[in-house]
Amino acid sequence: MASNTLYQRVGGSGELNSLLFKYKLAKALTMISLMTIIIILVGSIVYSGKSINTTTSDSEDYSFGVKESDDTIVPSADPPASIYGGIKSEDICRLPTKIVIPESPDGSYTPPSPHDSLLKAVQYASTADYDNYCQQWDPVHGFTDAEPYNTRGECGNWQEKYTALHERRLEQLQRLRANDYHSFVHEDKPTYISYLCKEVPANSNRGCGGLADRMSGMISTFFYALLTDRAYLAHWADENPIPLEILFDKPNIDWTYDPREMTALFNHLQNPLLGIERVDTLNQKWPGMGKIIFRDGPAQDFNKLWNGTYIEVRSNRAYIIRTFQESTVYPRILASMGLTKENTFGCLADYLFHPTIGSRRYLNAYRHMFNMDSVLSIGLQIRTDDNALANPQYDDNTVAKWDHFLTCANQLASVHRKPQHQRVVYFLVTDSLKLRDHFVSMNEDRALAKKYIGSGYKDTSMVVTSLPIEHIEPDQIAKYINVEIPKEVTRARMTPGVNSAVVENWLLGHTDYRVISPQGYGKMAAYHSKSDNSTVAMPRIKQKSHAPDCTKASALAKYDWLSTQWSLG
Repeated sequence: MASNTLYQRVGGSGELNSLLFKYKLAKALTMISLMTIIIILVGSIVYSGKSINTTTSDSEDYSFGVKESDDTIVPSADPPASIYGGIKSEDICRLPTKIVIPESPDGSYTPPSPHDSLLKAVQYASTADYDNYCQQWDPVHGFTDAEPYNTRGECGNWQEKYTALHERRLEQLQRLRANDYHSFVHEDKPTYISYLCKEVPANSNRGCGGLADRMSGMISTFFYALLTDRAYLAHWADENPIPLEILFDKPNIDWTYDPREMTALFNHLQNPLLGIERVDTLNQKWPGMGKIIFRDGPAQDFNKLWNGTYIEVRSNRAYIIRTFQESTVYPRILASMGLTKENTFGCLADYLFHPTIGSRRYLNAYRHMFNMDSVLSIGLQIRTDDNALANPQYDDNTVAKWDHFLTCANQLASVHRKPQHQRVVYFLVTDSLKLRDHFVSMNEDRALAKKYIGSGYKDTSMVVTSLPIEHIEPDQIAKYINVEIPKEVTRARMTPGVNSAVVENWLLGHTDYRVISPQGYGKMAAYHSKSDNSTVAMPRIKQKSHAPDCTKASALAKYDWLSTQWSLG
């Protein structure tokens, strides 16, 4: 408006050369300059954040806000990312106030932006760690979807050989489908094993279980395939709750199959190349599982355990750790592959399954912080009960109710915090939205933080995700809990929650230490961490007075003990 008025005066009164006009022009320009400065100052407040000038030394004292640079270039970005104020150029890197997860290009699930507690915690990292974290971020794409695997040989040397075997078995399967039996005269017998999760049964409790139960069965079935030269296949019933192919990418082998097609093909016992055998270990206890897997004792040959050309397995129980404990045959074979009691579960899981691209980007936003040298990360996995999921309107979970988990985390921090740890991060995974909100409120409610964290509260950040909380078998829960506000179980509704269960469990495995509930979910993260000396298993809530002293090494639960609990190991 000011410029239009000035233009009309020039055209109408001829003041262009007068002193009065020059005075007004100078005044207007001065006001414009002042407004520009105000806008810049407001922007620096709104988009405040730690900035790293990559051309200076680590000893420089960086302040919050943008460090001035004559040649700073703000890269072009999609509007959703650019509005949050991040900067990345050759000279400066400053994180935005919000990390945007762009829509997955393959149409798979796209998570929401990470919770703001993540970036708040990153601000407390060392200058070097902040800079490295910022360099991992991209203004357009957020964080990379890369999931490094076996880059240093940490998962052994078996992958290439098994991948070739699996591909050969799939080629042989095509010939079996074509009834080309004569081509196998000079070949070994093609063998296969599958993990099958059927529909939730209407009148029984023999479902597949939650994520940990299913992963226990899936990874152990592959463990058997690896040791017996069988191709590995896996399938979840399409609506229980979503197809496995929607949840995971297949980074190394194609494990997709149609159970009905395989049954029809192999259900011919008179043909020596065919034959089907079904194995069911659902809900087995420790003694019963031992009788099944080691029926001939410690020298059990897995090749003689089941004889079908095609074995169909229904299971929510694991026996990987137990094989290292009891077998006199396979620990030596596994060692030659580079597999140990500590790394086998995680290495097999990551070989088979990658979270989809959006979930990997979300994972990396948190993982890069957990990996910082200046951060000690402690995960807390608090399984309240299914009531918090079934009837959240009655959720009464608070930090006070579960304070024994925080007490243990405080004790772990007091023992394991090193001089380089500028910040301690407590990362909570729970099935209670109310508890998650109460927990993260300690970042602002310092009196609450001081009450439950104690003297270290000033150096501790509470971090959570922004992901939805769901049980992956809601129909099973409804059999023993009166769900007052039933939710429709559809693929579209269940996809975010099931992906969230995977993402949070993978993240829990990336923390330095973890304090877990006694059920299977936290234990799976412990196995996935490939660290047999970093997990404390807490007692159930009614026995909280018997919680261990987490300053003592004896509080750390070993895989040998964890493998005897819940979904075994």
